[in-house]
Amino acid sequence: MKRRIVSMLMALCLMTGVLAGFACGAGAEDVKEAPMLAEQVQAGTLPALADRIPTEADVYVETEYSPEETTSYGGTIRTYNGGMWYFGPFAEEPLFRLVDDGTVAPNVAKSYDLSDDGLVYTIHLREGMKWSDGTPFTATDCVYYYNYVLVTDVDNETGKVTKSNAGRYYNWYMTKDENGVMRPAQVRYVDDVTFTISLYSPKPTLLQAICIDNKWMFCPKEWYKDIMVNDAQKAHWSGETDLKLIGGEDLPTITEEEAVANALKKNALYNFENAAKLGDQLGYRYWQYAGRPTLRPWNITNALTDQTLVFERNPYYWKVDTAGRQLPYIDKVEFVSMDASLYTQEKIAGNLDFTRFDSADFPSYKASEPMSDYTVYTEVSPSWTSVGFELNLSYKDEQYRTLFQNIDFRHALSIAADREEINEIIGNGMMTPAQFAAPAGTGDYIEGALEKWIEFDPDTANQLLDGIEGISKDRNADGFRTFVGGEHDGQAITIEVETRADAPNDAQLVALLSKYYKPLGIQLVESNNTDNNARNERYYAGDIYMAAVNSSSGSFNIILRPDAVAANRNNCAFVGKYGLEHADAMTPEPGSGMEELVNATKALVSASTFEEMQVAAKRIAQAHYDNTFVIGFVVSDRTYDAVSNRIHNFRQGFVNCDELRFLGYTKPYTWFVQD
Repeated sequence: MKRRIVSMLMALCLMTGVLAGFACGAGAEDVKEAPMLAEQVQAGTLPALADRIPTEADVYVETEYSPEETTSYGGTIRTYNGGMWYFGPFAEEPLFRLVDDGTVAPNVAKSYDLSDDGLVYTIHLREGMKWSDGTPFTATDCVYYYNYVLVTDVDNETGKVTKSNAGRYYNWYMTKDENGVMRPAQVRYVDDVTFTISLYSPKPTLLQAICIDNKWMFCPKEWYKDIMVNDAQKAHWSGETDLKLIGGEDLPTITEEEAVANALKKNALYNFENAAKLGDQLGYRYWQYAGRPTLRPWNITNALTDQTLVFERNPYYWKVDTAGRQLPYIDKVEFVSMDASLYTQEKIAGNLDFTRFDSADFPSYKASEPMSDYTVYTEVSPSWTSVGFELNLSYKDEQYRTLFQNIDFRHALSIAADREEINEIIGNGMMTPAQFAAPAGTGDYIEGALEKWIEFDPDTANQLLDGIEGISKDRNADGFRTFVGGEHDGQAITIEVETRADAPNDAQLVALLSKYYKPLGIQLVESNNTDNNARNERYYAGDIYMAAVNSSSGSFNIILRPDAVAANRNNCAFVGKYGLEHADAMTPEPGSGMEELVNATKALVSASTFEEMQVAAKRIAQAHYDNTFVIGFVVSDRTYDAVSNRIHNFRQGFVNCDELRFLGYTKPYTWFVQD
């Protein structure tokens, strides 16, 4: 017998007859779609609404926000361009959505079954759903993405995924086979609205992992099949010979050169330098590229390099409100590139409709609220730190790496910082001095962790540094300690800290740390990365810098999202090349704190029961407590949004974190504009 998990949302809609309202409305005069789309239907350039959305039984009815009498279609809203991880989650549509209690809710998928042994998930899709270009969305698009984009080759002996057209593979799909070897899941087509995910051993949080780590898990096969590298003559890595079951039916052989050339034929903007770059961008960060069909409420229509990114409504969007009106209400969303220092004044001037900010900018926004046409909303932040500092413990230079790995060095840097001053200057006195650790009240909290090494004690910091071998006790003519022996003998200890163009507080922190660390004999140099997209690419390629400012980082729940605290990802600055996903992962020193973190991460990845996951998560939290891999200075459990009063249906008080997709959790497709 199978346990049937049904969408309570759809069940409620059917019981209350909401969909009957969708079919005929309250009257013939009711508007069921945006006027701009109705005009296209009238002109014969767009199919009727009923032919653009799922069947009546499968259409997604958004019940969380009932439309108001004044709800209207149209309008454009503007915000700043905070990079792909700002505008990406804003309109994201995953297979399932993670809810703030850790459960999942149907979204693109309408429901799922789980076999009694916990090994097979059967995913049910919505009949009649279409991509934004009008082509059908089916289970083939899901199994093709997994079998030919996300995973393209596997080492049969080790089970390791060796190639991916998407540029990465998520460890959370790996489970142990009968021989204890970690292997990727098998994903198979059943029919156009059904596919299965088969594991080798139970993975209690698989759907949560899909929500968080690989939430897109589908792509338009017909659009992708000639731009993804494929050898049609080679046996598939899964061992499956019925290609229809894995989405491989009728796939051509595509070389790397052909993939790049074919992508360019689709859009002149797709001028990728090689197939690896193409796969990473279109196979993973696809929402940045005009012309790529999606299931999102709005799609980008211009070049990523333009000063203003324009996202226009998807005429085939598959959600309606309780009155049967197709969402979204808003026609267009614009993300404007500007210097981060201009965010506040542009919002106060009314040139932006919403901005996200932290406590550092709270006084400015709040003071201008009465005279400006916006409201400041407070959100919950589950951060382990709001202002922190990370040394790359796998840094390529051996002498610096050895120094960074010395816990006395990190101890000294921690207690040499005046957290009260940092709070006043960067946090406007609204943050709390704290170490990098799980907040009180969360399941990962460790008593005393937040208070560890937060006292301001520069004298003890100097004594700690005096006791470290390989660096001098004396200072050079410029007042800095030097290396003793090795390649850098006699050279000043200089730490290059990368800051972000969109975070002006980074530079402030480096200036403060430079002041605190100079009396210790340690020199800090700022390296500002003005191109956030280039920075992110370096991040994910594992080309991690020497040190970095850490802001609003941590974990909503280690079991569900360990990325910023575990050693699984290759984009975590303190982990660097120790990350399990790094193409050339380093092995930690035996008995080191990093070895424990790596092993605990492996245990979390391979856990087959929720209890095992809990044990692994506690090990990860404890490893941070014992080793202080990341130095936290101050923390705030709040973030803020300044939202124009012309925007209605904005959801306030939500948990603002990556796992829940930041502003995406407010369901912007339900917002509407009324001036």
